Amino acid sequence: MSRIGLVPSEAIRPRMAGIGIRYLELARRLPGHGFQVVLVTPGVLSEVPELPEKAQARAFERGRLGEILWDCDVVVTQGQLANDVLIELPQTPTAVDFYDPFLVENLHYVDSLGLDPYRNDHATWVLQLSRGDFFLCSSDEQRQFYLGFLAALGRVNPYSVRHDSDLKDLIDVVPFGVPDQLPEHRPYLPKRSPGERRLLFGGLYDWYDPWPVLESLEAHRDAGWTLLLIRNPNPGTPQELFTEVESWCRKRGLWAEEGASREGRSSRVEVLDWVPGERRYDLLRDVDLVVATHRLSLETRLSLRTRFLDALAADCPVVITEGGAMSRLLREFDAGWVVPEGDAGAVGRAFEDILEAGPGVESRRRAGRELLESFSWNRVLEPLIRFCREPKLDGTKTQFAADVPTRAPADPLMFRARRKLRHLLNR
Repeated sequence: MSRIGLVPSEAIRPRMAGIGIRYLELARRLPGHGFQVVLVTPGVLSEVPELPEKAQARAFERGRLGEILWDCDVVVTQGQLANDVLIELPQTPTAVDFYDPFLVENLHYVDSLGLDPYRNDHATWVLQLSRGDFFLCSSDEQRQFYLGFLAALGRVNPYSVRHDSDLKDLIDVVPFGVPDQLPEHRPYLPKRSPGERRLLFGGLYDWYDPWPVLESLEAHRDAGWTLLLIRNPNPGTPQELFTEVESWCRKRGLWAEEGASREGRSSRVEVLDWVPGERRYDLLRDVDLVVATHRLSLETRLSLRTRFLDALAADCPVVITEGGAMSRLLREFDAGWVVPEGDAGAVGRAFEDILEAGPGVESRRRAGRELLESFSWNRVLEPLIRFCREPKLDGTKTQFAADVPTRAPADPLMFRARRKLRHLLNR
């Protein structure tokens, strides 16, 4: 029986973001396909949730992966720790997971973090895309993007194309999956106020555009809508957008103070702490809709938006800005409300349609269930299972892969001065 090593860059613990949840799901589902699994966590080993009998957790230690994964026939890895896997285990067939296009995401933080994240992420992608044996991505849009990067590095070459003209053995789509049956609903949120309707936005990141949603909320002050945001628990993540939203809401009397009681039927914004991964479907069944509007950008065109797949699985209506893989799928299946960029009026009309149980709500719920048939975990894992059953090193990478240098200018003088001042003050 083959043994698969799973090495994500996010700690596996009760409260996780999408990548952590993804790898916990892999550890729980791959044994059902005849594999044994070793899940390596960069976090505290005792925090790893329960695993099935054929899966075990081990703690990550840099420089010791050869010992930690000594019994694994193949490794699936993601993020910065994939560098360690590829450097320490060059003779182990390795699938590198690019579900999360972190280089593109981090481009948004240059004003607060400078150019160091870009230098690191670009060098990381060059290393991983030149040395990995198989690559995972979330959508056809992502696959085309990564194929361009792979071609620039020499991984798309005469030998690889002669062997596999469509290059599905090099990179294939393995999105986030949804369970065939959700766990029994255990209410997560407190009891609603009379007439309250709950709208879940979730976490705020710089590529999102919450302003049309907030403007719609302000225009419907007497509707009794509660917009729910989720506070990012990672202190290293820039919080500029969250701070701007809080300031905007406070000036307009929309920000709900923690522990304050609601008086009357007034719309407002509330903040939740990060939700344990095991309870995400409970939260989604406690709200009336999920919305995450964005500005059109490279990031929004490439990301699949896991929160929407989970929402559809929970029969929760969704509202999204047009542009990107998820909006394409929602339009193709007529499974959600796709609105123009920056259009607060369209957002408000979508909310009214959903919350007033308009005639299209139930039909779109059915369409959402139809869409999700192609996102069952058994189906989405097929390309990964194919590679893990016959893992092999890609022989063409040693012949064609290019070692491309990463270049970036120095950070501006004023930015460097501010960074040095912050460092001195923090000391």
